[in-house]
Amino acid sequence: MNMKYALSSILLCFSLFCLPSCNDNETPANTPDGEEVEEVIKSYDWQLEGKWEYALNNGNDFSRTLVFEKDGKGSYDDGTLEWYCSNNHLYIDFDNGKSIKDCDYLFYGATLQLKNPQLSYILDCPFIGSWLATDAHNHFTGSTFYYTFAADGNAECFTFNTSGIWESQKYSWLRTQDGIQLLSNMATKNLICEADAEKLTIQGDGEFSHTSPFYGKWKSVYSQDGIIDEKDENFSTIELYQRTDDDYFVYYEKDNKYASFQGPMSILLPNRALLINPADGSDPLFLYFRFYYSKDSEKVYLELSKDNSFTEYTRYEFVTTL
Repeated sequence: MNMKYALSSILLCFSLFCLPSCNDNETPANTPDGEEVEEVIKSYDWQLEGKWEYALNNGNDFSRTLVFEKDGKGSYDDGTLEWYCSNNHLYIDFDNGKSIKDCDYLFYGATLQLKNPQLSYILDCPFIGSWLATDAHNHFTGSTFYYTFAADGNAECFTFNTSGIWESQKYSWLRTQDGIQLLSNMATKNLICEADAEKLTIQGDGEFSHTSPFYGKWKSVYSQDGIIDEKDENFSTIELYQRTDDDYFVYYEKDNKYASFQGPMSILLPNRALLINPADGSDPLFLYFRFYYSKDSEKVYLELSKDNSFTEYTRYEFVTTL
């Protein structure tokens, strides 16, 4: 009897060990026809969250706006959508029956590039634009004077060398959960920061205002020949206006209430030049620019020259915003 009981126990244990596994992660799902299909593991890439506006669509008939929410829900121009990621690919199902499946995607700054179909969207992102160190013209003591972050992933960081002349480092940039990562061949910088429509705050680098360093009223204070006093004949003031279409440049000579020269202006940052189309219809004028920092006054000045060597130039001090 004992022997029979032992034998039956052994057979029972053997049958239990031979049962199929019940682990959900390893068991494939079945179609109605009984065919096995691979289980889809869904994830939600935080970088996709937010409102995206159409940039380029190469003729494809997809929505101009995409909104991805954290829970895999979302919306587009005319309705709702559901989305998820799997194996680093994006899947979107629209309520109109259209879909995007198994789509490669990349990020460049605030730009989302979909591979198939080829679609480009730009994120509603507060980092995009120009950022000037707060109160830089009147009292600058920081290390970084000016940042630019383009939606396409290009960025530029402006500082001053030991001679007080501005210089820049170009980067590509990506969003991180703490702020921004700057990438170049020379270095990688992680900026722990936050921004809204008006202000950018960078840990260890201070506060920046959402504006450009050019706009405002300026007065001449120096040239290659030395100090310029307001009583001197070569004294001048300039006004640089920001407008929704073309910016505007106005030049006043000493004691002159009326502009001696004015016209629409384009700031060509890559060329370090102002392109001015005179209002009187004369030939366009190029004025090369650079910024100069004085440790003595702790102010930043704008220097303008008709040639990029700056053998002759005029240095302007910021007076007021316009």
